[in-house]
Amino acid sequence: MKKFIPFFLILLSTLFLQQSNAQLIACNAAFTTQFVTGSSVKVIPVTAAADTNFVLHYWSFGDGSNISAVSSTHTYLNNGTYTILHYIIRQTPNNVTYCTDSVSHTITIQQAGCNLNASFYWTTAPTNNLSQTFYNTSYNFLAGDSIRWTFGDGTSSTLINPTHVYNNAGIYTVCLRVQKATTASGTTACIREICMQDTISTVLPPPVCTLSANFTWYRDSLVTTPNSYHFTNTTVVLNSSDSIRWTFGDGTTSNQVNPNHAYTSTGTYNVCLRVIKRNANGSLSNCISEKCYTVVVIAPINLCNYQVYFSSLVDSAHSNILHFTNLTPGYLPTDSITWTFGDGTISHDVNPNHTYTVAGNYNVCLKIIRYTTAGSTPCIREYCKVITVVLPPPVCTLSANFTWYRDSLVTTPNSYHFTNTTFVLNSSDSIRWTFGDGTTSNQVNPNHAFTSTGTYNVCLRVIKRNANGSLSNCNSEKCYTVVVIAPINLCNYQVYFSSLADSAHSNILHFTNLTPGYLPTDSITWTFGDGTISHDVNPNHTYTVAGNYNVCLKIIRYTTAGSTPCVREYCKLITVTVPPVLPSCSQISLYHFVRSTSNSNVVTFIPNFIDATVQYTWTFGDGTGSHDVSPTHQYSAIGNYTVCLTAFRNINCATTSCSTISILPNCNNITLAISDVRDSLVPNRVSFSAISNIATTNQVWKITKIPTTATTGTVTINTNNPTYVFLDSGYYNICVTATYANGCVKTICKTIYISQSIPTNNNCSLQVYPNPASSIVNALVSLTQPLILNASIYSSMNVLVAQQQQQGVVGNNIVSINIANLPAGVYTLRLLYGGQVCYRVFVKQ
Repeated sequence: MKKFIPFFLILLSTLFLQQSNAQLIACNAAFTTQFVTGSSVKVIPVTAAADTNFVLHYWSFGDGSNISAVSSTHTYLNNGTYTILHYIIRQTPNNVTYCTDSVSHTITIQQAGCNLNASFYWTTAPTNNLSQTFYNTSYNFLAGDSIRWTFGDGTSSTLINPTHVYNNAGIYTVCLRVQKATTASGTTACIREICMQDTISTVLPPPVCTLSANFTWYRDSLVTTPNSYHFTNTTVVLNSSDSIRWTFGDGTTSNQVNPNHAYTSTGTYNVCLRVIKRNANGSLSNCISEKCYTVVVIAPINLCNYQVYFSSLVDSAHSNILHFTNLTPGYLPTDSITWTFGDGTISHDVNPNHTYTVAGNYNVCLKIIRYTTAGSTPCIREYCKVITVVLPPPVCTLSANFTWYRDSLVTTPNSYHFTNTTFVLNSSDSIRWTFGDGTTSNQVNPNHAFTSTGTYNVCLRVIKRNANGSLSNCNSEKCYTVVVIAPINLCNYQVYFSSLADSAHSNILHFTNLTPGYLPTDSITWTFGDGTISHDVNPNHTYTVAGNYNVCLKIIRYTTAGSTPCVREYCKLITVTVPPVLPSCSQISLYHFVRSTSNSNVVTFIPNFIDATVQYTWTFGDGTGSHDVSPTHQYSAIGNYTVCLTAFRNINCATTSCSTISILPNCNNITLAISDVRDSLVPNRVSFSAISNIATTNQVWKITKIPTTATTGTVTINTNNPTYVFLDSGYYNICVTATYANGCVKTICKTIYISQSIPTNNNCSLQVYPNPASSIVNALVSLTQPLILNASIYSSMNVLVAQQQQQGVVGNNIVSINIANLPAGVYTLRLLYGGQVCYRVFVKQ
């Protein structure tokens, strides 16, 4: 530390203060600390990101280590308490220092035993300096550890990352105290605390000046005044309220956004644009930017002194396509340009490309019209030249070819059929066959009978014709050796075939006819065992269902006209497997999971698509992960976790799917019991309660008379802790199903006995009005002596939904009950007084 302060003094002695035209930002050396490990601390300054190029940071870590950097991470070698000092120097863009500041914080390094280090930092709301958000960055702080913040104004918080709004500006000492959740018996509690000063100001920092003045200019060639120039303001960012001042270097100025200026004489002028931002109240701010350029004004030239010229170039691949280039010296963008290509077409492009459809000589002209002065006659220049266009000769794609086979149906021996398979063959083409025995033919597909057995060189020559019918230079010839042998027993053949499953789709089979001596004239039929057939020589067949299929190949050969044909057949059993349907790339990361039946914290994750070519990467949301295909993971604490699966098939297919899993407490630890309380006045009215060690979110009650008969049923009540009036004495089975927020569901039953029910007094004086009722229902009863009136309303399920008690007097009494919130339906009003019960039914609209 002693070496660090003189270093600052030497640095400051070389700097001097100077006012800058740019907006200045006040110095603030405040910083936060963040423990990276038990002995490593990261220091982070509170510095505006926009001016980091003009801020110098210097740090002293209290252990003899110093560094100059915006932010740094420092590792301490020994435990102890250290003071970290942050020194800041702000400079103008001209490297002139205009303010300095320093702030220090004390930290404690304690790695052995209690491996906990407290640290935090804070941020200020962008629109309210009194609002501060504090972030806990304590090292080794876990979810179960306790935390307490004190903000220096008498308030505190136990949130992990609280937001606090101060009432007034000032300097406040903010402290963070953290304590480990568990400590071994008899040892000292693991507690760490850190305090830092937070300076609160009600003045928001001034905005950063990002103004950048700039402009462009060009000579005006259309006005009568010589030496007139147009200036265009391209300042970033320019607002309508900004102050603008142009100086043109000739003693004149302008406040227009985009002025026009006429110089009185030629020469070199220093033109400057100065822009100043305004404050919200309209006054000029310190945000200023100025840009200057040298503008050379020369004497006007004769704009009509130009000569039109162009060149043409034949395309290297297509001789009927020409590339034209405008070579006119001094061509201006404002000139009007017209090309005429001699074939009735024109173009206004500067350098057009043109395609001719017919060969020949064309007179190509380029006309350029230039408007020099407003209202004057424009200058017109034109240049023409004759070009010769040659259409490219057609490409010869002719490829002669043919096939042949022995004719087994004719009486003439050694007769063969020849089939012309030339690509591409037209009807006008010249065709000549030579059969190798001195004979020829001009037919497209000739038949030829050789006079004797032997080996013959058979050739097919095809020549294309020109449009006028003459023979062209496009010709092609193909020759094959044809072996003519003595006739054989054509029925002496054995049918056979092979099958091969497709490498990519196992349900597609490629069948190959391997019958020796198979003739093109043979009739061929495949039956695939699934009800389908084919007459192809070597078919491919797709099976839709896996299984075993009897595939047969039948070949029928007609040897001599009118004779019985030869029939041969071969069958074999093949096994077909249908491959699974491969999902799209976006689907290979979909997955599901299964919880363990013995421990709900243990979950097995299973991809919906499992393939050896896919690499699986899991993250379980608790900081752990796995590369197993289907991992099993045990969570250490309850909560909601986001589990993600990233599936990588190749560089073109990688996708991620995430879902939330809730780890819930063990339902076996939840207790549930039923409490029933009898009404002291009405013993058949019972109030039920579900007693549990965890609050329930929903209850479903079922009341069943014992024994159950055809006239009795089960009453279901979807109300928490209901009150029910039993209409008959006897035993009842009471069951409640409770649902909890953690997803657990518990059911418990209890048998109770109803000893008596209060009979209905049909002779009591009770009137209910209005009936139907909508918001208020009234009960009118006449008393001969003062009595307590107990009025109750029950739903059609005998569930108590409203009640009221009032003191009755001698004479007529009206009991009014609010029923506005009850759903529409049929209800029963029961009035209990003087040991008797009166019932009346009414309708709620």
